[in-house]
Amino acid sequence: MNMDIFNSTQRDRLFRSMRMGWDNVCPIEEGTGIPLTDQEVPYALYHCRKVSPQMIKEIKQASELVGSVLMQAWSVIRTLDEETLLYYGFPKDSIKIVKYDPLPPFCMRLDWCWNEETGVKKVIETNPQTPSFWFECTEGNGKVAQHFGFKQPDYNAQTILSLTLNQHIQRAAECLKKPINNCRVAFTALNNAEDLGTMRWLSSHFHHKSAVFPLEFLRVKDGKYLFDYRTGQPIDILFMWYPVEWAIHDTDENGKKLWSALEQLILEKKVVIVNFGSAFALQPKSVFALITDLGLDFFSPKDADIIFNYFPKTSLTASDLGNSYFAKPILGREGEGGFAVKSGEIILRSHSNDPWYTEQDYVYQELLEFPQVEIAGKSMTAVWGAWLYNNGNDQFVSGGVGTRVSEGQITDNISYWCPIGC
Repeated sequence: MNMDIFNSTQRDRLFRSMRMGWDNVCPIEEGTGIPLTDQEVPYALYHCRKVSPQMIKEIKQASELVGSVLMQAWSVIRTLDEETLLYYGFPKDSIKIVKYDPLPPFCMRLDWCWNEETGVKKVIETNPQTPSFWFECTEGNGKVAQHFGFKQPDYNAQTILSLTLNQHIQRAAECLKKPINNCRVAFTALNNAEDLGTMRWLSSHFHHKSAVFPLEFLRVKDGKYLFDYRTGQPIDILFMWYPVEWAIHDTDENGKKLWSALEQLILEKKVVIVNFGSAFALQPKSVFALITDLGLDFFSPKDADIIFNYFPKTSLTASDLGNSYFAKPILGREGEGGFAVKSGEIILRSHSNDPWYTEQDYVYQELLEFPQVEIAGKSMTAVWGAWLYNNGNDQFVSGGVGTRVSEGQITDNISYWCPIGC
């Protein structure tokens, strides 16, 4: 296919037919929010990588096992005192909501180093607070696979999402002691093609009426309720894909911090925000360091085996890993600020090094060898993503999976979606 995978009429036609508005991505100008279309780059590849059904099954099974450990870790994190949470890099302003969010985490994406050649199969981080790579793993892969004459990699992904999403929003209504039909439900995210497009797609799986709007229109009314600024409609249940570590710093047009009012609404159960404080409990990369620090004896024999098999050794201290490790900011995203050290020398550094990330405390993880795949004559690094959902009994079940690939060895915000099929 040569360069057709990046830029061709066939590619454009396929992704337009899928109504995917972020097959190309571009940066947003700070201050105006205007997309810088002259800097647009391809994201979705016109390609379908064939993988075995057995591999998909194994990744999903391993993800569910990892999910059981993470749910155990979530229970532990909520019992930790403020000093310990601060030690593990939780922002001070997030601690109350992490400990007392009335609704458990709903979902997350695990990122995997799944290397069939070397046998290395390790989960490298959790992403409970990002809308990225959701449509692609759940629905997009199947449509691209069909286009190229392959079988869908996961027939049940959309069904599992619909069932668990509706179940979880029902739990949110019960927290408010209101019938779901009497609850005003809204979905919101930053006003860009990918985040807001994903929220529109997600809302289509909810079986009741809901609103979808950009985060910029979210307001708090006199500490009494949340509302949509455009319509004036109050909101009871909000699915907000926006990181807690950003929300705690947000201000209104007069420079006044908004966090305390939002926090109070949540704690007083005047609004339930799905997958927010409870999900953020598992967002810091230091959670893996906490699991390492707790030690295998802390966990049940089954969970100890899962940790031994699938979790990389992780620490807040680089020297614990010797002279070879991968370093990432505790509240890192999209590879920002990450770098690899081998035999005491930095051998790789992320393309993206915003000071907001590089000035954070870091977490250090054993250095892993990621699989290389050849696409259009190029060797690319592959990272697997796997979605998990709360099944209603606070156990995680597996949803869709997918791969992102990058021409460099660190998967960051200029990586590609490589569709898969069987």
